[in-house]
Amino acid sequence: MKKILNIGVATPPIKVGNLNFNADEIIKVLDNSKADLVLFPELNLTSLYCGDLFTNDEFLDKALEEANRIIKTTKYDGLFTIGLPLKVNQYVINGLLVVNNRKVIGVEMKENLSLEELRYFDDFIYSKMQVEIFRKDLDPFEVIYKLNGLNVAITLDGIYGAPDLNNYYLSQLGADVILQASGDYEVLNSGSVKVRTLIELSSKFKQCYVYSSPSKDESSSKYVYAGDKIIAQNGEILKEATNLYDNENYIELEVEFNKKSVFERANIRSAEPNEVEKIDAPVENLSPQPFLEGSEPFEAASVLNTLLVQALIKKISSMPKHLQKVIIGVSGGADSTLALLVAEQALEKMGLPPTNLIAVSMPSENSLDESSKRALELIDGVKATKLVIPIDKQLKVHLEAINHHEFDVTYENAQARIRTNILMDLSNKYGGFVIGPSDLSEIALGFTTYNGDSSSMYGINSGVPKTLVLMILEYLSKEVYLDLEKVIYEVAKAKPSPELLKEQATEDVIGRYDINDFILYHFIKSDWSRDKFIDILPKVFNITSEEAKVYINRFLRRFYQNQFKRNVLPEGPNVLEITLNPRDGFRLAGDNEVDY
Repeated sequence: MKKILNIGVATPPIKVGNLNFNADEIIKVLDNSKADLVLFPELNLTSLYCGDLFTNDEFLDKALEEANRIIKTTKYDGLFTIGLPLKVNQYVINGLLVVNNRKVIGVEMKENLSLEELRYFDDFIYSKMQVEIFRKDLDPFEVIYKLNGLNVAITLDGIYGAPDLNNYYLSQLGADVILQASGDYEVLNSGSVKVRTLIELSSKFKQCYVYSSPSKDESSSKYVYAGDKIIAQNGEILKEATNLYDNENYIELEVEFNKKSVFERANIRSAEPNEVEKIDAPVENLSPQPFLEGSEPFEAASVLNTLLVQALIKKISSMPKHLQKVIIGVSGGADSTLALLVAEQALEKMGLPPTNLIAVSMPSENSLDESSKRALELIDGVKATKLVIPIDKQLKVHLEAINHHEFDVTYENAQARIRTNILMDLSNKYGGFVIGPSDLSEIALGFTTYNGDSSSMYGINSGVPKTLVLMILEYLSKEVYLDLEKVIYEVAKAKPSPELLKEQATEDVIGRYDINDFILYHFIKSDWSRDKFIDILPKVFNITSEEAKVYINRFLRRFYQNQFKRNVLPEGPNVLEITLNPRDGFRLAGDNEVDY
């Protein structure tokens, strides 16, 4: 006999820590839903990014009060979830209230916690514990909930956790539907990974899998979120949408369920997960552009551009209305050009005037005429507020004040710091914040000035390596900024240079960006040894073994020596699986003495 369940998945707007706003948005969704159940993402009442507030008693009490208000206020009488931090005796858990008929019928908790989550939340053996929610003793952490004659299971461990193991366990308990309230972020290729994983799981375990991830309105201090809503059954995606790419906050679908055959149940019992052996790809299959991870360049560029724009939208929208301006220095180089174009797109999508973008050209005697010309053409092209502030006079006064007359690193860095000082002062004058252009490659190699171009209120390019910066610019020139195609092309093809000295070329100092990006990727993600790089680099890039030694030794020396710069990086979006963000990426003491 067929059974039907009307399933809803929601990713409503969210504000970090604004419990009243978030509760109101949840109530709106519920009151308009006709589904039998509605799934929300992890910590949807508070946001994922409340940090030490998760251990603040007043905040925890307020979260529970707002959850109670949702339950008492909504007209919806189906099953739904509320994600919030919960006090359980002396513990705090990353919890999920399960509500049906406007009553709490269960509590779930996230079990597989990251090191950062363990700072705020507890994981413990809870099978014999009880929790009091709204003065009602519950047998907490129910595994199976009955709804319309079907077995419903709920988990908070996302796609990046251990979904195969979780599903095997839940399938053995007879789950027909698994609700996945996840906190999964969005990076390049993660969308396809989520879909592929759900197809495989729903096929393998013959279940309906309902998945949600946080809204695009989540904090962009580290990652961007897609607001995924996916319903999969028996190896097929029945319905999906995101609010990042599709601008949809809710989906609903009637799903049919048939009784599993004896054969299907036997297959489920035999589907216990196995250990997966890691096998290195043959050298001939190694891509010289590993950050693409098999994606088509323009497809990857489109996704990365979307993530960067959404990250900046979230950052701008978190500011008071009178401070929603973006200040950026534009040199005519690749990094500042990408930051400028991302900022223009963000303001346009928000309905804010392009004049809210304060774009500043700060030439010196070392600036190339072509670069300055490109900078002004780009600023005019996006209709930003244009400021031209030459720095030679300030530089001269500053160098005389410190009695410095050499054309050395002090001379170079003084220029970068003067420019940063100008931008910071302009952010006060106009009411806004400074976005920094430094890219992932420069950050890895320490090719930035401490308290200069490395300093900003938000590092928009900090998760993008130089090779992908250039790729995104090519995409934007051909797909978005057709009127600026020529100048963007010139930017992308120009020889990289900080233009702090006459006739200066970046790659003369640090080597080719494509080789450095290859090293960065496999150093962080593949954990390759020095000897392996010396063996592989000549085969991939047609260089000698001696040149390979120079590249890897220089990379490691610069990488370790410049950790102190990375330790004070501003917030910025991680749009790839690899990040050097000191808060959740590569961590190391700035005073390390690694023997490179």
